[in-house]
Amino acid sequence: MRCLSLFIPLGLLACDPRGSDEPTGPLPPIDAALVDSQVDADPPPDLGPPPPDAAPFEVPRQLTIGAYNVHNLFDLADDPNADEGEFTPGARWNASDYAGRVAELARVFVALNADVVAITEIESEAALSGLRDAITEAGGPDYPFVAVSLTGDGRGIRLGVLSRVPLGQKGDRPINRVHMCEGDEGPVTLDGTDPEARPIFQVELELDPSQPGGEIVLLINHWKARLDSFPCQDDQHRLRSALQLRDVVDALIRQRPNVPVLALGDFNSFEFEAPLRTALGSVLDPALLETPGDLYNFWGDAGVELFNANNNSRNNATNSSYAFRGDWTRLDHILMTANLEPDGGTAAWQRVPGSGGNLHADFLLDSSGYPLAWGDEGRRGFSDHLPVRVTLEQRP
Repeated sequence: MRCLSLFIPLGLLACDPRGSDEPTGPLPPIDAALVDSQVDADPPPDLGPPPPDAAPFEVPRQLTIGAYNVHNLFDLADDPNADEGEFTPGARWNASDYAGRVAELARVFVALNADVVAITEIESEAALSGLRDAITEAGGPDYPFVAVSLTGDGRGIRLGVLSRVPLGQKGDRPINRVHMCEGDEGPVTLDGTDPEARPIFQVELELDPSQPGGEIVLLINHWKARLDSFPCQDDQHRLRSALQLRDVVDALIRQRPNVPVLALGDFNSFEFEAPLRTALGSVLDPALLETPGDLYNFWGDAGVELFNANNNSRNNATNSSYAFRGDWTRLDHILMTANLEPDGGTAAWQRVPGSGGNLHADFLLDSSGYPLAWGDEGRRGFSDHLPVRVTLEQRP
């Protein structure tokens, strides 16, 4: 299913996730001239081979892929080009803090037990490698393959991946689509010349390079936060990122119709809002998928398609990934191309129906039942997001 107009039915208006009941209203129409691909269809450049000492990889019958916003995991090096704030190495962020932080996060990864995890809010490969080592020490999965995006944001946070699976092509897809929007002082043209958005981090899993379509492509995203404008309203930045992501998915499917593509991460957008629902055309009901590049939102496994978009009363720790002021919402998503469907899909892998959801173990929640984020007091906690995951299996 593919829609390019931004008509949003009554009752599906975007609403503020931070406690306001007032809808923000529909977004302006998409300029059809901007829908055509503006992205280079070639794969991104390879950033280097996997570690030479990695153990041989035996392809499993099933593969669990997760996504987790680890909530500001910084390293211990002072980056003069980034505003690291409270995580600038010093009295408030030091080796002891870092060691405690990765030890706490390691507990999450042990419980998640995923073969591949897309990471958001990681500062560097050093920070991610330290987390990887802590996971191993805690008895969790061994992740010999680590990669981090080249481009971060003004605070220095980037995208990354921990993987048991060898990595092939990988690299940044900058958000450079031309997009017109209204700023505080009039019309603005976003064109990528300013650091307006984090890139899409494309990572290919080399499950069986000898078999066409045997790889899996991950497109890791961390869209602009809500209630923050630079230089246009934040919903326009997410819309622009969605349009660019749609371009990338379409280009990949045109080149390799049978390659499975998963777009995942922290989208800072609800499943019923225009960026996910209209610009990307993602659906919660697999019966609505029509072409190989159509996208299924894994929250459909939790029955989210039955929910009222403007009513949080059915959202809770078992079917959501983020909570603000007592309201559970879904900002973290895993979107899968239709070629992964068990019935009629053409990829070498297929999704396992019902496997999509979050990790909501009790230890991840505070005494009020909401995500226990790392904080200064007690130097414990994990993240303000819950991790999410889905399982794929080799097609019979």
